[in-house]
Amino acid sequence: MDDCYCDYEAPEFYVQETRRAKKEHRCSECGRAIDAGESYEHVRGKWDGEIGTYKTCSRCLALKNWVKAHVPCACIPHGNLVEESVEAARNYSHEAPGLLFGAYRRQIAIKRHRKAQATNPIPEGGQHGPD
Repeated sequence: MDDCYCDYEAPEFYVQETRRAKKEHRCSECGRAIDAGESYEHVRGKWDGEIGTYKTCSRCLALKNWVKAHVPCACIPHGNLVEESVEAARNYSHEAPGLLFGAYRRQIAIKRHRKAQATNPIPEGGQHGPD
């Protein structure tokens, strides 16, 4: 029996893959561009009778993985990953020293990269500048 409990229905099916982008995509969590050649998580599943697809960039995954490594039963749904990850870190910070600090560092990295993309858009047919 699983000791973890999440307050939402489990999907009817769930397929999680790590892919390398062949073209630019958008992260379903933070909205930043996932550049061609960059690795990202691709998830598809069926929740409440609706099929959904989520593409998650490496920075958002780093935040989720950081929190899940310290709080294995954290319920972090797709579509609200950043906020839910930070909230889980806040809720369990008393049990895992450094958890909240590490989550904030990863959240700031997400915000900085998104801001850098907004101020330095990709030129037609070009690449983003250095990270």
